[in-house]
Amino acid sequence: MIIPWRVDVPQDRWPISNWLLILGIIAAFVFQTISIREQRSKLPDKIEEFANYSVEDVAVELGVDEQQLKEIERSVDKTFSKVKDTFDQKVFPTDFKDLMVKHTMLQQYFVWEKVRPFILDRFQLKGLFGHIWLHGGIIHLLGNLLFLWIFGNAVCAKIGNVAYLPIYIVLGVLAGIAHLVFQGGAVLGASGAIMGIVGIYLVFFPENEITCYFIFIFFLRPIIREFTLSSYWMILFWLAFDIFGATMEGGAIAYFAHLGGFAVGFGLAILMLKMKWVVMEDRYEKSLLQIWKGRNEPVPELYGSNHGMFPYNVETQTLETAKNAEQGKMEKKTVEVEKIPFGLEEPKDELIRFMCFCGKKVKAPVKYAGKVARCPRCKKQVKIPEKL
Repeated sequence: MIIPWRVDVPQDRWPISNWLLILGIIAAFVFQTISIREQRSKLPDKIEEFANYSVEDVAVELGVDEQQLKEIERSVDKTFSKVKDTFDQKVFPTDFKDLMVKHTMLQQYFVWEKVRPFILDRFQLKGLFGHIWLHGGIIHLLGNLLFLWIFGNAVCAKIGNVAYLPIYIVLGVLAGIAHLVFQGGAVLGASGAIMGIVGIYLVFFPENEITCYFIFIFFLRPIIREFTLSSYWMILFWLAFDIFGATMEGGAIAYFAHLGGFAVGFGLAILMLKMKWVVMEDRYEKSLLQIWKGRNEPVPELYGSNHGMFPYNVETQTLETAKNAEQGKMEKKTVEVEKIPFGLEEPKDELIRFMCFCGKKVKAPVKYAGKVARCPRCKKQVKIPEKL
């Protein structure tokens, strides 16, 4: 089992909206748990009341329509066929299947009576907006909150507290619609909306690292290992898992809600960057668009790091001979710029002087202001500042 633990994304504001969102989800789960326990305490009396009712009569009493009843019967058929193959049919009463159908209806529509309107089942506003606050159990809740805490804090701090909550709700609604269109069936949980947040995170912080824990039980002995890798590798692994699950067409997980939420979040993040609603911090952030743009554009060398560009050595602060400069030009082809004539001093007004994060003092031509270049010492890409 792989559990994400933290990300290395600095936050320039407190993600208060995400904290409030997490508290809201916890409060909804408390209400859900209390209401279910209250209804479950009344279940024995309800079972006795419906003992002599037919399946159809129980459906009418609980407000279960024909389509919902058929879905329950199909689910019971699958379970009943497995049980029937395991045990001798003589041990079952003749009405055993009907008893299973009635008990399932009581569990879903009586025990969950107060919560049921907010479960995503059809194109209804209560279900579309309500299912993202509900969860199927404590493990389901904790898993979603862990992801929301890790990725939601980073995204909320980036896009702002005002915009975060509306975006989260939109992601949840559209993820729910994707589930209804491509998969169907009653579901609950914030996973679709959270996968939308993960999609936004992937666009904003693809190269930032995620620290995870790998937990494996070997002969009743837990083995725990910590590892760190780039965000895009970990997120693509989770995405591949959802795609595989969606192609299998089964299980209780709403894979298409996950995929739909992720796709909407991914597209929305690109739109926010294109419209400049969100601006990346060059010191420690590089978006997916910046990476893609950098791969499609030639990266200029810093002044003096490529002898083929300039006959000036940034290490020795001296001019090279024309012969050495020509040899360097043959060894590495980069962006063509004018050479400084041999014997002339470097044009001070035509250079931008700045320092790389590794401590190296470097210079670059004014024409490359705002571009990305490589440091001659650490070989990492740095942004050339605008001319002051």
